[in-house]
Amino acid sequence: MIFRKIKDKFTSFLFSNRCPYCSKVIENYELCCQKCEKALPKHGVCQGVTGGYRSTAPLIYRGRYRRALINFKFHNRQHYSKAFAKLMAKDIKCSYPDMVFDFITYVPMHKKPLKKRGFNQSELLAKELSQELHLPYICTLDKIKNTKPQHTLNGRKRLENLKGAFRVIDKNTVRNRSVLLIDDVITTGTTLGECSKTLNKAKPSHICCAALLTTAHLY
Repeated sequence: MIFRKIKDKFTSFLFSNRCPYCSKVIENYELCCQKCEKALPKHGVCQGVTGGYRSTAPLIYRGRYRRALINFKFHNRQHYSKAFAKLMAKDIKCSYPDMVFDFITYVPMHKKPLKKRGFNQSELLAKELSQELHLPYICTLDKIKNTKPQHTLNGRKRLENLKGAFRVIDKNTVRNRSVLLIDDVITTGTTLGECSKTLNKAKPSHICCAALLTTAHLY
């Protein structure tokens, strides 16, 4: 009996709905706790990425938000994507009020790291955003080069690392369309810039970018 009670408490702890930002237990219908919801930034960060493309992100990559992303990517918290996408959708509407997007796409992963992790966090965000923004979700890019992690590189090496890493799967899908490109975090903007540059070869009408977090205010 005692063992069962301990087991039940442990199971409840593991599988209860928790705030992505502070890990407090929350109701099943809640996306984060009330305290963290009140602390969320009122405005996102708009910035340029490599190649002159526009991007936006609602959160700064630090503190509880950095931990939330790490848990999302590396500690089996894929369900956080729903809360993150709702936050991103609000920021996208504010940052691109006059844009009418045709579809949402995302930064792809190479098949080797994708197999190791089991999912692409940017793809999960894009799928949830397609529901929030009522837009089609389309896979437009393939990563054909298994590159080094961008955060391990500096300066020009970031650009060299991603050169030729992506290809457009079907140019007809992109041509004359307005594209919203999604990533999880913006550091220097090199990844989003290279993906945008690759997509631009298919002659879309517009490309705008969005992410969950940015390091823009950290440097």
